[in-house]
Amino acid sequence: MRLVFIHGWALGPESWDALAPLLPAPQIRVDLGYFGAPDIPPLPSGDILVGHSAGLLWGLRQRGDWAGLVAINSFARFCLDAAGEGCVEPAALRAMRQALERDAKACADNFRAALGLAPAPGEAQEERLMDGLDLLRDFDATPLVGGRPVLVLGAENDTLAPAAASRRLAEISGGALALHETGGHGLPWTAPEFCAGQIAAFLRAHDF
Repeated sequence: MRLVFIHGWALGPESWDALAPLLPAPQIRVDLGYFGAPDIPPLPSGDILVGHSAGLLWGLRQRGDWAGLVAINSFARFCLDAAGEGCVEPAALRAMRQALERDAKACADNFRAALGLAPAPGEAQEERLMDGLDLLRDFDATPLVGGRPVLVLGAENDTLAPAAASRRLAEISGGALALHETGGHGLPWTAPEFCAGQIAAFLRAHDF
């Protein structure tokens, strides 16, 4: 059993640098290649997906038989549907696509700056960033999140994936929920000790 860390949109595996060392091995990190060549190792069944934001959706799109799920600042659906499930209006994602088409690096760097992060370490890969936005627009993880141990971590002051989305994800998955008062949309680097404590307790509780 491994912890498989999958980063969010316009981020990279370095977004786990503060959290991953606080958790047990074995563990691997996926690099979706938003700023360079992707590094996606084989993902066999039996591992635990630790997904930040859209990283959860990407991992569930690859396979549905993860042994457990840890969702950080995440959601079952990002783009609001007709039933009102989701986090943002479709127009917001359309605006992001337009900004990405105009200047991929500026779009990605502006997004990262809003999360308190430095500019991207490499050249923005527009095609892969577009694919990430398509995932956020279209993918609904609701049918895939249940049937296994799930831990949902969120922040009360997350404006991108509001606490209500974390509560909804915990509800539909039957998982445990822990909300940090602060930390915004970047809990892996703004509150790594909080995340590590919750994840370690989750692993012990389910004998992982």
